[in-house]
Amino acid sequence: MKGTDYKGMNVFQKINEVKRVVKVLKKDAETSGKGAYSYISGSQILALIKEKMEEVGLLFLPVATQHRGYQTFEYKNSYGDLKTDFLVDGKLIYEWINIDNPEDRQRVEFEYYGQQNDLSKAFGSGLTYSERYLLLKSFGAPTDEDDPDSKNEDKKKATPSQAEKKGSGKGQNPSREARSKSKWAVVNELIKNSSIELASVTEWIIKKFGKSIKINDLTDEQFELLTSALKKQIEKEESDE
Repeated sequence: MKGTDYKGMNVFQKINEVKRVVKVLKKDAETSGKGAYSYISGSQILALIKEKMEEVGLLFLPVATQHRGYQTFEYKNSYGDLKTDFLVDGKLIYEWINIDNPEDRQRVEFEYYGQQNDLSKAFGSGLTYSERYLLLKSFGAPTDEDDPDSKNEDKKKATPSQAEKKGSGKGQNPSREARSKSKWAVVNELIKNSSIELASVTEWIIKKFGKSIKINDLTDEQFELLTSALKKQIEKEESDE
């Protein structure tokens, strides 16, 4: 909003200004399968939110953390190997701060939960994703799995035809497998037992190709680059365990 005097706004007015950008976002990602639907990716929302926060002069800072402890969780991965994860939880306290008047601030309390194969990683992921969802919820932005369009029959897409499903089987390369399953489904299957989140996949695509592209809209060459990068990251995680 050109010509707006942000310096004269209080912290709540600045939060409201940031909230306005969420209303004009376009859906840039999609699920697959019988109930397929499009949604606004969290990475797109957060990028615009943070840019607008800088513009209006609004900080969102953690001021305290109350850790309740941790527990371990043992399970077998898809290869049958026994793994141990650490589960942590606690409380986060953030403050919205008006940069132009630092005494004008609003405190917010939020819970965090994290699970990783390393205690420090579990704590770090808990902090990262709690802050992410707190920001999304603060501005009324739908998270991927909460998008109301997931229950809207008019938004659902047709499932792959029988002809598209033919030729599926083991030993396929990613691009061929994507023709029997959606590319999104292939990626989701690939990362489901790793610490990689779909949001980070979207961020990788933006960084690599310079723009937001739906996974299903990637060219075969782009898709090969994506799956290759994901496999390398997963292999690195497994070697670090």
